[in-house]
Amino acid sequence: MKPVLLASAILLGLAAAVPGQSNVDPVNKHAWGENVGWTNWRDAGDPPGDEGVNVGAFVMSGFAWGENIGFINLGDGSPTTPPHYANVDGTDFGVNIDPDGMLHGFAWGENVGWINFDGGALAVPAQPARVDCADPPAMPLARLTGYAWGENIGWINLDSLDATKFVALDAAGTPLDCDLNHDLAVNGLDIQFFVDLVMFGGASWADTCSGDLELIPDAMIDFDDVQPFVDCLIN
Repeated sequence: MKPVLLASAILLGLAAAVPGQSNVDPVNKHAWGENVGWTNWRDAGDPPGDEGVNVGAFVMSGFAWGENIGFINLGDGSPTTPPHYANVDGTDFGVNIDPDGMLHGFAWGENVGWINFDGGALAVPAQPARVDCADPPAMPLARLTGYAWGENIGWINLDSLDATKFVALDAAGTPLDCDLNHDLAVNGLDIQFFVDLVMFGGASWADTCSGDLELIPDAMIDFDDVQPFVDCLIN
């Protein structure tokens, strides 16, 4: 896979600008590379954040910046066959997000090559890259955690042991309990979205954060979440 990806990326010059404002938190925006130092996941572009990383429903897009390694392209936000990037060649690559928040796929570093977001599962102990839902008040923002792996640069720690250095989403990008239409309000407008997800599936990680409300979450929105969802709406 990697030789094909590498050749395609070089041929296509995949460092083009990605439209869309970053939804990474303006304060908590740094990940640590063991061999490359800090990377900034928000401030790419002019004005800052214009081309930074965006954590979408099913994919990431935009650019992170490392002072020592340059730009890292997380994807263009437009998979050829939605909802996920195929990651079989350099024409359709990027970081995918499963409904349980697990991250998969490849980012491209202009000076360091491919960065594998499945790589953290191979760490000892395993530290898979993922999006963690907010758990206020201790963790008021959704955040990235775990590790990605670059063959040429080693591990990138998305959630540094330094409590002041991690990658979080901003308040608007952080899902709220019960807010299944993701309009930052909890009300009757969320009911149909919840019913559709229970009946037909297709949940994103943000849906799961909002709707998997049972006592022991199972990373699915199903009938076990109905009563907790009702309780959440009326309370």
